[in-house]
Order: sequence, then structure tokens, then C-alpha cells
Amino acid sequence: MQEEPSSLSQWSDLPPDVLREISGLLREAGDVVSFHAVCKPWRDSHEQTRKRKQLGLPWLLAPNKMIDPFYINMRCIFSRRSYFALPPFSMQSRNWVASADGTAVWYLSESPSPSLRDPLTEAVTLLLPPFPHEKGRWKRSPNGIVYSDGTVLLYHMSRYVHGDPRKLRAALLRPGDATWMVVDRTFRSADYMYVSYYHGKILITVDGPVLTPDDEAGIGDVLALSRPWLPGELDDYIQIIYMHSYTLESRGELLCVSIYIDRDYPYAYGGKPNVGGLVRSLWMVVHALVEDESAPGKMRWVEKDGNSLADRVLFLGRPNSFSVDASRLKGGSDDAVTGGCAYFIYHELGVMPDRPCCVFRYSFKHGSARFVERLPQGWDNYLYMWLFPHPSIAPTQEIIDRLEGRKWWKKKKKKEPHMAPTPTSNIYKDDIPQPQCYNTYLRVYVENLPPKVDSFQLRKFLSKYGKVSNVQVVCKRKNKKSTKIGLVNIAMMEKRADALATLNGLVFNGHTLYVRLLRMWKGRRMPPAGSNQHSHGNLICIVLLLFFFILTVWWKLI
Repeated sequence: MQEEPSSLSQWSDLPPDVLREISGLLREAGDVVSFHAVCKPWRDSHEQTRKRKQLGLPWLLAPNKMIDPFYINMRCIFSRRSYFALPPFSMQSRNWVASADGTAVWYLSESPSPSLRDPLTEAVTLLLPPFPHEKGRWKRSPNGIVYSDGTVLLYHMSRYVHGDPRKLRAALLRPGDATWMVVDRTFRSADYMYVSYYHGKILITVDGPVLTPDDEAGIGDVLALSRPWLPGELDDYIQIIYMHSYTLESRGELLCVSIYIDRDYPYAYGGKPNVGGLVRSLWMVVHALVEDESAPGKMRWVEKDGNSLADRVLFLGRPNSFSVDASRLKGGSDDAVTGGCAYFIYHELGVMPDRPCCVFRYSFKHGSARFVERLPQGWDNYLYMWLFPHPSIAPTQEIIDRLEGRKWWKKKKKKEPHMAPTPTSNIYKDDIPQPQCYNTYLRVYVENLPPKVDSFQLRKFLSKYGKVSNVQVVCKRKNKKSTKIGLVNIAMMEKRADALATLNGLVFNGHTLYVRLLRMWKGRRMPPAGSNQHSHGNLICIVLLLFFFILTVWWKLI
């Protein structure tokens, strides 16, 4: 018992260089906060760590479907952790404004004067000039994007009614402007519109095959054009169906990412909606906006090669989508985020209607999608954003001052003006203990393992997705080298289709895993560790061989 305090004190006596190195490897915001809350030396290492340009893992953020009580859903799909926040004021409307690079999110408040507020603290971040009275009030909750140069773009569109024209209102405020530039447009051939700010103009990408003469006319700083269409798409020559698009700016060029699905889904994949068939049916195409050489002054879409996006990661959402250099997202042990891919949400009602929002990852290099996970109940696909959280760690002295200020018997001294205190967070981890109800018990065949991975490392990697009871990495008999094949018994809470789709395509130390089903157990019990699906057959063979051996010996003795 005397050695326990000294052993514990060794953790706080780690060299600062080691603490900074460990802190730099933490990519999930929850881990960063937990690490710096252990002791004073660990907290002090945050000052040097935050100066690095490396980004953490992004969160998905979306308002809850329920109006009362209202809260904000947050989830890190890479660590599979959920968080929620209770705003200090009512936000029943969806006036969400996001930064173009995914580093901040605000809430647009129109009273008493237009302003951008922090949705967690209600603090006013940016005061905006009033909207022109002659244009009237916003008919619906506007969304918006704040760009790197300080330009604010707000927009909203009328509800979609088949056959009726859609009305769009956009408001632009450039740096130095005292008034808004408000644009009202009506499109007769548009199902949906994607609004962005590009090269000083409001760019409206119309989700329609052709534009009417009124639609395609550019007025001042407004440019409207149709979304990119594939050859034969209008005549149904290709066996895919268009779903929706996202527009974003990446390295100075405007990209339009379109998502398609096979026309034969789900009939060609079992006849019923399933995640495995959906993964094989999704397809993504990226176009870039360039100037038309044959017609000066006009713009056109040109399809990009997937290999040109090998060093970028796209995060697609509403109202903002953005791209990030893949080198800024690395640093962990399993390279969860690799370049040349895009993350997006697809609304799928066929398998689990109460949890329809699924996250997918599309690889431009391989031209295939991978199922990441199904979001918890309550998520809405109408409005969701990707956000890089930047946790604020209060210095040790500030925490001491806070604790001293709570002591009522001490005299309150007049504080000299200093830096603003670190805001207190109202983000909570959704760690309510849930019963581990496993729905699927699988024995899977894993291919393309890293050469130097052993059974312990594979068990640790797959434990994030379920309860692993048995892992065996197959090795050669002669030199004991790995054959890059593994056999795993795992219990998962997802159903069979979701479970296989979750495991198949995982990236482990830079290697994409290919998973196939060997056996699925029924009931709620899994075979113990070390059991084999052929154990009963092997036992019968051993008994028969032993019987014939005894019979042969007895015959010779006679």
C-alpha cells in the first residue's frame, strides 16, 4: 500500500515532450478534454499542442427532430460516440449558418437585430445590418454560409410542389458592405437548387435538365446554370438514377458532387431493401466548373478524374460542404481517415424506418461505397453539418481563480481587466448505459490483413464494432508468416446486413479489409472462445478412426 502513491505520482511526472507527443496523437475532442483533465502537468501541455496545424476528427451536427425538448445532436462516426447540447434559448426554427471550412457553426437571430449567435452560449459573434424592408421578411428559415474572406451568404427556397415553380431568395453581404444585396428568383424547371458564392458572384446550380430563358439570364452578380448531367441521363440510356448533389469550393475551383443509385435497386439485390445491396448500388461523380472556351463568358461543368482527389477528403452536408487535405487528418494508429474519399448521409427507410439516416464513405480510387454506420434514432437528414470541434481548455490558474471565487468567506478583490474567461461548455456525452442487446452473432473470414498484425491487434481493432470472442490470424506452417487472413467470432448490435456492411471495407493500418460471412448463429448465445464450427464433425471423425483402429488391432490378435 505504501508504493501506490509513488506509482501514481509517476504519471504526473512525465516529461513535457512526452505529454505533448501523446496529446498530439489524440484526434477525438472527447479524448482531448479527458486527457487534459487528469492533472495539472497534463493540462498545461495543451498550450503547446494546440499550436499544431493538425485537425481532429470531425463531428456530425444536426438539430433534433423533436421540438420540445430541443437539443442538438452531435456524433463522431470515427469513434462511434454521441454527444448532445442543450441550447440556452429556443431555436425552433432552423436558421443555421456554417463556415465554409467546417470550423464553426452559428444560429441566425433576427430580433432585435440580425446577428450570428453561438448556439451553445447565445453570445453574439457577428452583428449584421438589417434586411431591406421593401423586400419583406423571410418566408422560411434561411440557411447560410460564411466564407473565409468574411462574406455572408443567406438563402432559402420555397417548398417543393410538383409542377409549380420554385422561388429562391438569396442575400449577400461582402466585407465592407453596409447593406445586403437581395436577389429573388423564380425557376420553372427546378426540383432543387444549390446556392454558393464563387468568384464574387452568387452561383445558383439548378437541379433541372434545362433552364428556361428567364432562369438562365444572369443579372449582375448572379449566375444560374444547370447541374452537370451525364451522357444519356435525360433519355434513360444509363442504368442509374440521380439522387442529389452538393457544391463546394476546393483549392480555388468549384466542385459539384452528384450521387446516383442503380436503377435495379433493390430488385437485383434480393428484392428487398438491404444495406449490402445499397452499398453496391451507390455511385458518385465529381464535376468542376470551368470557363467555356467555345463561348467566352459562359461556364460549363467538366468531369474530374477520381485520382485527382487522392489527397483530399470531402465532407458533404447541408448547408455547407468542404474538403480537407488528407495529411491534416492523419496521426492516429489506424488511419481511419484516408484521402480520395467522400463522407455523406443517405436517407434509407427500407431496413429500419425509425433509424433511416446512414453514413457512407465513397472511394474515388476504387469507385465504390462503404457503409460506415447507421445514426441513432432522432437524426434528421434535412439539415446536418460537419464540424471540426476545437475544445477550449481553461488554464490551471483560471480554474484556481474560479474555485477561490466560490468561497464566500473570502473578500472579493477587484479584478484587473484581463483576457476573457474560457466559456463553460454545455455539451454532454451521451453515455447513458444501454443494455448490450446483440442481434447478430457471426463468424467471418477477413482478408487483406496487414502483414505484421497479430491476433491481439486484430481483436483490439474489431472490438470497437462488437464483442469479439475468438480471433485467429492464419499463419504458414514453415516460417510462421501471416497469410493476411483471419477468422473472427464477433457479436454485433446491428442486424446481419448492417453488421457485414460495417465490417467490410474497414481500413486497418492502411489496408482495406474484405470480410465474408462463414456462419451466423441463432439465439442469444455465442460459442465460447476457441470453438470451431466444424468441432462436432471433427469429433465424429476421431471416434470413427479410433473405432476402426481398435477393430484392426483386435482382428490381428485373433
